Amino acid sequence: MIHDPRKGDKLSDRIDLKGNPAVKDDWYVQPKSGEVIDFIHFARTEGRFGKHFDQDGNPSEVLLAAQEDRLKNWHLLQELAGLR
Repeated sequence: MIHDPRKGDKLSDRIDLKGNPAVKDDWYVQPKSGEVIDFIHFARTEGRFGKHFDQDGNPSEVLLAAQEDRLKNWHLLQELAGLR
C-alpha cells in the first residue's frame, strides 16, 4: 500500500494498492495453475506455522481465523482505496 498525501483531498485518492497483483480480488490466483495464494498457502511455506497444521496438512482453527482476519483487513484497504 502506498499513501501519498499530495494526491488529493479524499483518502481514496491518496491510497494506492498497486503493489498487490490482485488489487480487486480477495486472493491472488496463479494464472498457470489456478492455485489460490491465500494466507493458508503462505502459512504452509513458513516453518513457524508448522504446528498449526495436522498430520494431513489441514489448518488449525487459529489459522482459519487468521485467514478470515487477513481477508477482512484486505477488504478494508480496498474500501479505503475506493475499490469496493
